[in-house]
Amino acid sequence: MKKIFTLLAVIMASLTAMAQTTFYGTWKNNSNSFPSFDNYVEVTVNDNGTSTIVLKDIVFGNDILGTITLNNVSTEQNGTGYSFSMGSQTTFDITEGNMSGVTKGAFEGWGTMDGENLQLTANYFDYGTTSLRYVKFNGTKVQTKPDGPTIVETETFSSDLLTSTAAGDTKTTKNANAILSKYSDNTYSLTLKPVETADASYGAITFSGLGFEEEDGETYISGYVDATTEETSPLYGKNIKGDLSAVINVDGDLKVYAMLVDMDDENFNVEMQFGKEEEEPFEPVSMAGTLSSFSRTDDGDVSDQKPSVLTITDEGEGKCTLTMTEGTLPGTTLSLGTITIPSVAYEATATMNLSSGKVEATTECAHPFYKTMTVNSLSGSITVKIDENSEDNDQVSANITFSVDNNGTETVEYTFTTNGYVTGVDTVKKADGTVKHIYTISGIATTQMQRGVNIVRHADGTVTKVVKR
Repeated sequence: MKKIFTLLAVIMASLTAMAQTTFYGTWKNNSNSFPSFDNYVEVTVNDNGTSTIVLKDIVFGNDILGTITLNNVSTEQNGTGYSFSMGSQTTFDITEGNMSGVTKGAFEGWGTMDGENLQLTANYFDYGTTSLRYVKFNGTKVQTKPDGPTIVETETFSSDLLTSTAAGDTKTTKNANAILSKYSDNTYSLTLKPVETADASYGAITFSGLGFEEEDGETYISGYVDATTEETSPLYGKNIKGDLSAVINVDGDLKVYAMLVDMDDENFNVEMQFGKEEEEPFEPVSMAGTLSSFSRTDDGDVSDQKPSVLTITDEGEGKCTLTMTEGTLPGTTLSLGTITIPSVAYEATATMNLSSGKVEATTECAHPFYKTMTVNSLSGSITVKIDENSEDNDQVSANITFSVDNNGTETVEYTFTTNGYVTGVDTVKKADGTVKHIYTISGIATTQMQRGVNIVRHADGTVTKVVKR
């Protein structure tokens, strides 16, 4: 099919010409393969009864054809104008594009041109088929082709592209490309390709007219702009806006975060992350609070409450281990000591949300029956309010609940709560008085801490994670 699409572009290009006269108009076709688009056609009428027709900046689907030049287009003078015909004598060249060795099918074309207007039509057969289609160009003469901003610099980056839909479905495209172009009017365009979500494919998405700032050797690129897709009839998202922020860091790496919204569909949004770094594990977070336990037995309800210290240790990949000291079995003389619960999932936004299904916890209890205990489920949240002007007094609130099987005889419910201060959170340490870089949880560099989780890289090389409310 790529050859067919390329053929269409070639035929369309072969329909454009005159004694170096430029026309601006619209290409239309009777196929849904490509949308109509506006473009310029340059026509040069030669002295030998032929014309040269040039069509520039041609893009069809995934193919960039660049400039197409048609030679030996038969030309006859007709009153004050000209008529054109194309057939086996017409040859063509393609330059500046990414296609080579293009094969054309059988086609014939004709057109007319007067002092102000150009009309071209081509009937053609898809390559290797008998399917007849046509394309038409209607354009009006322009004195000069307007000069728009030109690309002064282009760079291509490669990294994984993560997309997430409004329904929470994610997809990772390995080794995607981000093509960053700087223009003469000091704006940027950024193209991500290929872009695939769990329920649609967009081929490529381009954000144009992006602004930029440079600071400390890094380039920050951002904008809320129209987004154009390579897909001509996307299943989801047709009138797309993109809210994009990106940074080229001091190491020359590009990181991009973009949110797509459809102006015609409030339920549509797609989140995209390119160049996301693996999150560095945070240092253990500790906080003093109260661990309460409760069970309902045949002899009545029993409960216990002890001062406790909760410590959270990052396991990586969105999992952490919780330890709570002074665990007890209510109504008994058994001390569980420290309860350790592994593989607890966490979501670090403005609040750290915790959750876990059934998992085996360990204790420090001397009784062999209670060295391991089955945690049925766990849920909870932790919020740290950072005082950016102090290394101490970081306030924390936490409420975590989980239930444990008591050797198959009953269920014990535990709750850890606190509204105090963090004793070991990895806040912004100011040992040397400087913070080198601050990144959002998605890896985008920023000049100040944002709501949610911030990754802070210090001048001494250490990395910490800060939750800001």
